Amino acid sequence: MQLSPAQMFHHRWCAALAAGDVATIRGMFHPDAVQVSTATGQVLTGVEQIGGALEQLFAVAGPIATSGVESFVDLGDSFCVESVQSTAYAQVFSYDVFVIDAGRIRFHATGSIAPRSLSPLPQPTGPTQGQDVYQRYWAATSAQDPNGLAGVFAPDIRFSNAGSVVYSRDATIGGIQRFWAQGLGSAFKAVSRFVEAPGALCVEATASVGGQGGRLDITYYEVWMLRQGQISHLIRGLINPRPDELKQIMQKMADANTRALQDFSQATMMRSAMQVRW
Repeated sequence: MQLSPAQMFHHRWCAALAAGDVATIRGMFHPDAVQVSTATGQVLTGVEQIGGALEQLFAVAGPIATSGVESFVDLGDSFCVESVQSTAYAQVFSYDVFVIDAGRIRFHATGSIAPRSLSPLPQPTGPTQGQDVYQRYWAATSAQDPNGLAGVFAPDIRFSNAGSVVYSRDATIGGIQRFWAQGLGSAFKAVSRFVEAPGALCVEATASVGGQGGRLDITYYEVWMLRQGQISHLIRGLINPRPDELKQIMQKMADANTRALQDFSQATMMRSAMQVRW
């Protein structure tokens, strides 16, 4: 089995974490890299801050073992991993998003899928570029306005929606329009995490998704990379329900809609027959 460059990079990363090898991990980051923890709201800039935080973490918790990789999404210059990470004191089902530049980490975001013990974050100050882009994105999404989305998506956007990867603004908006054409839509409900970093935005939120056949609240994480006020990367994954659970729920909703349509059709046919007999 041949591994992609992203998979090989991740193997090196996991091996260094398991060995508590700070020197190797430091060498995997660009000198001016950015690292974000969505769980704590901590933003580290530069390899010195990142390396120092890792030394403290290893000193307290020891090495970090990675196991049970549930999802690996490769976007070429970036990738997203959902996996179980364990120390001597805790086990966390986490997500990690890496943006790679010239073989080294330019940006890294990490957060927790389970357990969901979130520490309070300070109230964001604003307005900021990230808040502005986020508000414009949701205004366009709620209004089902493709022109509004075109204003927030970069022409070369890389969009991963729970593992389904699309490249370019036209392809991304086309996929969203097909979603709308099915009578479906998304309504913003709440944000539980909103961490802005230089050139990036990390969000955990809940949205109501569906149509006349029923709606479902979905909690998800998103990592946005921003370039000149537009989204160059949008990487989204599910927190609750998880992908397999979501498929089962959607199938039940589809079955319920089918039964309702069949009942309506049968009732219509019965009324037509009665009218003919009359």
